[in-house]
Amino acid sequence: MPILENKTIRVTGMRCAHCKRAVESMVRKLSGVETVAADVDSGTVTVSYNAEQVDTEAIEGAIVGAGCDILG
Repeated sequence: MPILENKTIRVTGMRCAHCKRAVESMVRKLSGVETVAADVDSGTVTVSYNAEQVDTEAIEGAIVGAGCDILG
């Protein structure tokens, strides 16, 4: 059974429900992502994933691909 890791990524540019859905959709497409929850109010994306299948660079790339920027 894979060990899941959890990461919360701070983002900017996610302003509405459409942005939230776009981010969640892009991240969810990655193999190894179990759950993703974007929060417009806090500007965060929380992801549970199998680190043997996907890394944080790929997850952050999907977020950027959805139109958001990653905050340090």
